[in-house]
Amino acid sequence: MPVVDRVPCPGSGASAFHLRSGELWCEDLPIRELAARFGTPLYVYSAAVLDERVQRVRAAFGPEAQICYAVKANSNLSLLQRMHGLGIGFDLVSGGELGRVQAAGLPTANCVFAGVGKESWEIEAAVQAGILFFNVESPHELPLLAAAGQRAGQRVPVALRLNPDVDAGTHAYISTAKKDNKFGVALERAGEVVAAIVANPWLRLCGYHVHLGSQLRRVEPYVQALARVGAFVDGARERSEGVTHYDLGGGFGIAYGDGEPLDVHAVAAALLPMLRARGWRPVVEPGRYLVGDAGALITAVLGEKNQGATDFVLVDAAMNDLMRPALYQAEHPIVPVVSGSGPSHVVDVVGPVCETGDFLGKRRELPHCERGDLLAVLGAGAYGASMASNYNSRRRPAEVLVEGKTARLVRRRETLAQLLSNEMDLHEA
Repeated sequence: MPVVDRVPCPGSGASAFHLRSGELWCEDLPIRELAARFGTPLYVYSAAVLDERVQRVRAAFGPEAQICYAVKANSNLSLLQRMHGLGIGFDLVSGGELGRVQAAGLPTANCVFAGVGKESWEIEAAVQAGILFFNVESPHELPLLAAAGQRAGQRVPVALRLNPDVDAGTHAYISTAKKDNKFGVALERAGEVVAAIVANPWLRLCGYHVHLGSQLRRVEPYVQALARVGAFVDGARERSEGVTHYDLGGGFGIAYGDGEPLDVHAVAAALLPMLRARGWRPVVEPGRYLVGDAGALITAVLGEKNQGATDFVLVDAAMNDLMRPALYQAEHPIVPVVSGSGPSHVVDVVGPVCETGDFLGKRRELPHCERGDLLAVLGAGAYGASMASNYNSRRRPAEVLVEGKTARLVRRRETLAQLLSNEMDLHEA
């Protein structure tokens, strides 16, 4: 059988999604066959991209770095198991995410637990699980953490999340380190929080945490944040004693939308000398950077229509399957799975949900589509399936992990019975 050349797919941030004879493939499987086998809407993930991105972060930050995958980006159990197999831990923001790591049969010693509003049961569970440390977001957490440590008979390791008031130049909804954001403790108030941690016999200050937001594309905000943290720590001896870790968060940008992906090697080159000078071990929490380009949402065309000056392509995926375009006005590349030969035209790609905000892409150039044609929404591996909902009583999509010529179903498509299973029986007396 002749070898068909692989052609880069326009808009894809990873070579695993490529064209062969005008048709979209994931690794060594045609997307069209996956859609026929598993149905649509369908999330397709590439194992090769996951592996490559982890290796890229490891190469940049070196063996001393603790890499903790941000589970919120995509919490599929099979993806978590693969991440663990690549030698990394997990960044958790809820007790449910801790439960997922445990359900996947994975160790929790290299987990960090963040979250701006931790509940008592979540703290208790994470203390019992023996995580690496908590990222403390607010002073009111300290007595809860100390009480959990006392009940467990052990000191609880904590890293104080600082808010350095750095504008990372990202969307307002995914900015987390400006003075009006809800996250972390402002530097001018952090001294008293450090004093409270140091004074508590059940707490141990082991580090500082800063997360600047998502989709950062420049090195400078990371450097600026670390410089401000360093100046704060140098303000009093107790702020540095026993500190071993600096958690710089994640937020590494990928290429969808406007701009280039973040140069992770440049971030590491700028920060590592500063951290080594203080004897601090870096902790990095990439989520989107590891899984975003590894996934695509495959959707089938239901029909086309014109309304006023707008041409619409209606598809079977919707805002409940991929919330980011409606929530953030995120611009995911959208490409036909089988390239058309006719002229292209500008369309809005919209779903069946009863909302004007239900769109996957606006003002996109696509060829004429017939019912049953397939489109691929690229860069959808992060905050796609993990943010999916059952709005309009729609079933969440199936998910498939591709490795070479093998495709494995890693989440079954929901059934209507599953949607209803937790609701009360209205016929009961």
